[in-house]
Amino acid sequence: MYPGSCECKSIQYKFTGEPLTCYACHCTDCQTSSGSAFGLSMIINKSDIEIIKGKIAITIINVNDTKVQKHHCPQCGTPFWFSADEYPGIVALKPGTFDDTSWFSPVAHLWVRSAQPWVIFDSFTPQYEKQPEISELIELWASRKNV
Repeated sequence: MYPGSCECKSIQYKFTGEPLTCYACHCTDCQTSSGSAFGLSMIINKSDIEIIKGKIAITIINVNDTKVQKHHCPQCGTPFWFSADEYPGIVALKPGTFDDTSWFSPVAHLWVRSAQPWVIFDSFTPQYEKQPEISELIELWASRKNV
């Protein structure tokens, strides 16, 4: 089990499953929404996450003509995960909200063509100029786990 919370601690959750994949995205949308150089996303099964304290707020945003639900803390605004009707049963969890972030690392860097020029990539983690198929990212996670 992996617990997590928002900055103000008014929302707490637990993740009881195994990730499908985890990646760093350097697209300009992720830079804007994270307020940083990139965003981290961990794709998980929605059924593996449970709110144990508080009530999450949901804001509908438009991302490339897709209506996306941003699940966040109504007090401090910390984003927890994103979901979309087009992808039933899975969510893109923001893994920086885990209480302990030492147990995972991204399997790839996406949209590196939009990366900040001062970001330095290692030579071991795959890089994609744009968006790869999610199945490829899931395979990367599975192959890393089996090493």
